[in-house]
Amino acid sequence: AILDQVAQALVDCLAAMELSIFNVNHGFCEAVVRGLRSGFLVPEDYRRLSTSDTLEDMRSALEESDYGTFLQDEPSPLLVSTISKKCYEKLADEFRYVKAQTVEPLTTFMDFIAREKMIDNVCMIIQGVLNNKAPLEMQEKLHPLGEFEGMKVIMSETFDVQGGFDDVYRIFLVDTPIGPYFEEYLKDVDREKDEMVRAGVETSQVGGILTKQDLEIMKATLKKAWLEDFNEFCQGLGGTTAEVMGHMLKMEADFRVLLVTLNALNTNLSTESKLQDRNALYPSFGYLYPEGTKELRKVWNDTTVRAALEPYTKYLSLFDQVKQFYEAETSVTEGGKSVGQFQSIEDLIYAENVHMYEMAFEQQYHFGVFYAWVKLKEQEIRNVRWIANMVILGTKEHIDDTIVPIFQPRL
Repeated sequence: AILDQVAQALVDCLAAMELSIFNVNHGFCEAVVRGLRSGFLVPEDYRRLSTSDTLEDMRSALEESDYGTFLQDEPSPLLVSTISKKCYEKLADEFRYVKAQTVEPLTTFMDFIAREKMIDNVCMIIQGVLNNKAPLEMQEKLHPLGEFEGMKVIMSETFDVQGGFDDVYRIFLVDTPIGPYFEEYLKDVDREKDEMVRAGVETSQVGGILTKQDLEIMKATLKKAWLEDFNEFCQGLGGTTAEVMGHMLKMEADFRVLLVTLNALNTNLSTESKLQDRNALYPSFGYLYPEGTKELRKVWNDTTVRAALEPYTKYLSLFDQVKQFYEAETSVTEGGKSVGQFQSIEDLIYAENVHMYEMAFEQQYHFGVFYAWVKLKEQEIRNVRWIANMVILGTKEHIDDTIVPIFQPRL
C-alpha cells in the first residue's frame, strides 16, 4: 500500500512538472494554435459558399471569413486550382509563423509534420522528371508546406531535367529530411533486384532503379517509413503528447492498412505473386498490429477482408459501409450501378479523422494540437475545393453530401 502511494505521488509530481515545463517552453505556441482554431469556417460561411453561382461569388464569400482578401490579387477568371493553391499558401504561412516561435523538441515535431508533404512533393517532381516535364511546370501542384532548400535549385528556369537527372536525386537524398526514408527505399528495391545487400546505392543507379518502379507504391512506402519514424519520436517524448499522438498515429496507421487493402482489391496487388508488395506497405504499429495485420496479409477478396476484420467492430462497420463502392467499381463496366452513388473508404476516413482531430483540442499541454490543427485545415481546404468543383459542374445539390464540417456548434 505504501509503495502504491509513493508511485501515485511520483505520477502526480511528474504530471505537475509536465504542466509547468510545458507552459514555460511551449505555452505561447499552443495558445497561438488554439487561437487559430477560431479561424475555421463556420456553418454560415459554408452556407454562403454553397449558394455561390460562380467562383467569383466564392471569392466574395471567403473574404467575409478568416481567409480575408487572400484572393484579391488573382485575376479573373478564377480557377479551382488557384483557390486551392492560395488556401494552402495561407496555411503554410501560418505554419511557418508558429514554427518560428518554437523550441526543441516542438521544432522537430513541426518538421515531422512538414515531412509528409515533402514526400508528396518529391514524388510529384520525380513523376514530372520521368515524363520529361520541367520541374518548374509542376510548381502549381506542389504543396507549400513541403518546400525544402533544394527545391529552389530544381525549380530554377536554368535547371536542365535531362542533364540534371542525377542532381535531382542527389538533392532528395542529401538535402532533405526525408533522405533516409528515400535511401532505405532504394536499398530495398536494389536488394530485391539482385539479392545482394549493398552498403548504399550509387547516385548514377538511382534513375535506372526508379524508372522501373510504381510511383504510387514508392509514395506509400515512404509515407509508411515516415509514419513509423514519427510515432517512435512521439513515444520518446512521453507524457500527454505520447498518449494523444500515439492514438492519432495508431488510427492513421490502421486507416493506411485499410486503404492499401481495399484499394488493392480487384488489382494485381491482390494476386498471390504480388501480395508481398502489398503487405510491405503495412505499418508495423497500430491497433490492428500485429494480430489484425497478420490476418489482413492473407486476404485477397471481400469475403476474406470481412473475416479478418471481424474482431474489430469499428473497422468492420467502415468496411460494410464502403463494400458497395468496391463492388460497383468492378460491375460498372458490366452495366452495374454508378460508383458515384457510394462512398469510398477515403470519404469515411476523412469524416472519422475530423472527429479524432477535434478531440485532440479537448486535452491540454501536448503537441497533438499542432498536428490536429494542420490536418483539420487541410480538410477545410478540401471542403472549399469540393464546393468550388460542385459550383463549376453545376451540382450544388451534392455539396452537403461531400463536405466534412469542422468544429460544428454543439447543441
